[in-house]
Amino acid sequence: MIKRYIFFVLTVVAIVTGGCKKKPAPIVITPDIEKTHLERNHIFGKVRWVASATCYLYADSIPLKDTANLKALFDGRTFDAGSLQLYTADGWLRSFVKLNENQKVVLRREYTYDDEAKITRWEEYDADSTLVTHGTYTYDRNGFLVGEQVYQGDSLVMSFAHTTDGIGNAIKTVQTFGKLQTTTENKFNEQGLVVQITENEPDGKVFKTAKIEYDNYGDEVNRCVYKAGNQMIEYTYTEYAQDGRVRKVIYEDKLHHIKEYHYFFDYDANKNWQTEVCAVDNQIVYVKARTFEYYE
Repeated sequence: MIKRYIFFVLTVVAIVTGGCKKKPAPIVITPDIEKTHLERNHIFGKVRWVASATCYLYADSIPLKDTANLKALFDGRTFDAGSLQLYTADGWLRSFVKLNENQKVVLRREYTYDDEAKITRWEEYDADSTLVTHGTYTYDRNGFLVGEQVYQGDSLVMSFAHTTDGIGNAIKTVQTFGKLQTTTENKFNEQGLVVQITENEPDGKVFKTAKIEYDNYGDEVNRCVYKAGNQMIEYTYTEYAQDGRVRKVIYEDKLHHIKEYHYFFDYDANKNWQTEVCAVDNQIVYVKARTFEYYE
């Protein structure tokens, strides 16, 4: 009887504890319209700024297999380009700075937002800190972005008029350049992610269409671009680790028969990569390094 009782108790305990196991956290997919700039660029954590430096190796390209010590690729080399992006604590781009090989500023763009984190203006300055161009934004009574204007001095050089859906996604955009007008149409899935982008020529004919596929976490994995007539001209494949880190991107330009492989290494504690290697035909053509600073 005692053995039977012990067996019964153990069985009940197993059933109860088994039934109390924590369920896996549900997957939350953020619609495109709600993503911050950090989320759109697949950057994790509360980033204060991220700096990048790139050195190109076209003159003395290195075989892809020689990546055992990626840091050594930078030794003795001059960076050909660099950039700095500064973000608000909420993940919105506040400033973008482009640097030359001497780490001198060649372009700076500043962004302004209202109290609801809606962008209201940007200003672009040259190396002499002279204002070159600026942009303004127009919203409807629902708070949806419906217009963008780009100026050089006081002259309007470009504008965008958006038709939005019920949550603010731009489903159609008319771009105006002087007397020239083109249109872009976007289609979204049930999760609010764009799955098709169609660009039309001024006469209304389709110029090209991009079709986008996502994994179960809402991360883009495939992007195929077609010319009118469904001829594929570009293809991009992105591979992720289980924790969401970007591991590899393959891009193919089918018109010019170019295939690029982008590999990512040296992730920090927030899962953001710090080294990118780009290879074409198994030869490394550039290496990019990123440095992050986070809000406390």
